[in-house]
Amino acid sequence: MDTSDPSRPGAGALPAEPPAEPPTGTPAPAPRRRPLGLTTLIVACGALVGVVGGTATGYAIQAEREPTPLPPLSQADLAYPEKALPESKRPQPLPAKHDTAVKADGDLRKLLVGKPEGARVWSTGIHREGAPVRDGWLSPGEFSLEYGSPAYQLEDLLDGEVRRVAAANWLRGKQMIAVRLVQFRPGALAAAAASDRESQGWAAARSAPGEESGWSVRPGSSARYHLTVPEPGAWYWASASGFRGDVWFTMDIFDESPIPRSTIRDLARAQLDRL
Repeated sequence: MDTSDPSRPGAGALPAEPPAEPPTGTPAPAPRRRPLGLTTLIVACGALVGVVGGTATGYAIQAEREPTPLPPLSQADLAYPEKALPESKRPQPLPAKHDTAVKADGDLRKLLVGKPEGARVWSTGIHREGAPVRDGWLSPGEFSLEYGSPAYQLEDLLDGEVRRVAAANWLRGKQMIAVRLVQFRPGALAAAAASDRESQGWAAARSAPGEESGWSVRPGSSARYHLTVPEPGAWYWASASGFRGDVWFTMDIFDESPIPRSTIRDLARAQLDRL
């Protein structure tokens, strides 16, 4: 009996046999995949939970332990000698002639360079606004008047803890010579800074017509001297500046005629050696 006849009652009630393979041309369904990044997120969460849990456990264990005592600050066996060294083995103090602090703590005026040959003492102020030298001294305020910005110069001196200013003025013919020794509180930084600022001031004006600047007073020394060739009708000017210990020296020479380099250089060397 043919069961495939569609007119037969009940035809199609039984399911047809499933095909062994999908029909040709029909794509097979793709396998189901885990969403991208989910594995990485799971691993990261697990690592974070492990770190947090380990840290909490470590703190809990450490909190239950007894505190470790610190070592004593005092030591039983110190390296100091039991007795003071005998006089013969003690180091000798630095001779006063080699100790700049001892020399400068005395009468500072005695450290001024000697009066140049053929010169005479001149007490009037070296500059029009300057104060006269009285008994070899100038106050810091009077010394500041010799600069173009007295208020700034005075503030600078006070910040450096200036102590005193020894001064000398001399006349040799028409040549005017002025020497200043500015002493600061212990510590050479203030004197060195003052000398450096003086040199920087000259360096900043090197473009001035006719100026020659920046020769070393002596090889290896921080002291320097300068010469200025003026415009017609002005004075020739030579200057030197340097420091030794807590003392900063500065000197000026004015003349209507050209000033030889050796004049300011030799005077600056003599002042440096005197300090």
